[in-house]
Amino acid sequence: MANWRKSRFPGVYVAHSKSCPAFTDPEARCRCKPSWRGRRWDSAARKPVWGKTTKDRSEVLVWLAAAAKGADHLAELSNRGPTFGALGDEWLDGVERGRIGRRRGRGKPYSDTTIESMRRRWQYKVRPEFGERFAGELTEMDWQRWIDQLTRQGLSRSSIAQLVSLASGIYSWAAAPSRRLVQRNPLRLVELPPNDEKPRMRVALAPEAAALLAALEPEDRLPYAIAFYAGLRRSELYRLEWPDLLDGDGIATRIHVMKSKSDAGTHRRPPIADNLRTILAAAWERQGRPHEGKVLGVSVMSGKHAERADAAWRAAGLSRITLHECRHTYASLLMAAGYTIKELMEYMGHADLQMVNRYVKLLPQPGEDDAAARLNDYLRRSASDPRGA
Repeated sequence: MANWRKSRFPGVYVAHSKSCPAFTDPEARCRCKPSWRGRRWDSAARKPVWGKTTKDRSEVLVWLAAAAKGADHLAELSNRGPTFGALGDEWLDGVERGRIGRRRGRGKPYSDTTIESMRRRWQYKVRPEFGERFAGELTEMDWQRWIDQLTRQGLSRSSIAQLVSLASGIYSWAAAPSRRLVQRNPLRLVELPPNDEKPRMRVALAPEAAALLAALEPEDRLPYAIAFYAGLRRSELYRLEWPDLLDGDGIATRIHVMKSKSDAGTHRRPPIADNLRTILAAAWERQGRPHEGKVLGVSVMSGKHAERADAAWRAAGLSRITLHECRHTYASLLMAAGYTIKELMEYMGHADLQMVNRYVKLLPQPGEDDAAARLNDYLRRSASDPRGA
């Protein structure tokens, strides 16, 4: 067994051969080629560790010097705080597990579709740009340069605002007094591009809606048809399953929206018109008449579905429309068909009249010259029906 003893160099140990005088007498002159080994403290493992045995003392000295330099580097990294990627990963994990909610934890948890959208923005936009940077060293100028770059690339203001909101949410969580993982939120003072985007208020008349749907492939047509004629939001389309549409062995008369972004929209039952029933029945047959599973065969949460639809409409010479604008069209169709405000609020999933007014764009109604005729028609129907028109 080797007889390891301290040498005159700190952390360096020496072992002589048994035939060497220095083996038993540390003061004797060495007559062999001794073995050398280093020993240092590992702050991570919290215990001393030994280096490999060598015949070259310089290797041990290099090992000790490198360890000291590495410890200094680790201490420096620790003082610089976590990277933005590490903060964002931890924040997103808390969001997915329901531990982090809206309004710094004082609101409801994020919905599944919101989490999915945030995950995509984090994975494909924010993390690749800033993930390796130290969060505390990112400044307002770093973020502003990125925002300006996205603007020059043609990204819309609303898309940039969503990215900024995501990053700002991470900073706000990390800067909370109970954490202090960073000192401040550098995104509070950044400037977004001008709000010169056109509001999404396009409405298609009934014949145009039919033409837009006819130009699409069956799988791409389905989500637009449901948005046009039932007013479902993108997230509601994503969650829609066949049990929400079926009544026994056929399409029901109403859609059951099981979950919505608001309490008012959850469990609402908008009616299924005949034109939508035809499209739904064709999709049900095409999928093998399932009684479970998702209705849509394509994803509406990415931009690929909209890109295919836009290409088909350009080829047909039609103006594009978004799923959100299809929802506007649905509200206008309800108004034109004579539904009451109360019914409109119920089928749209709104809790107050102000939200309804934001969506409704009335379709052309009969001119003012026939106002009396419309009133007379209502009075005649009321007279013939004792319960009222």
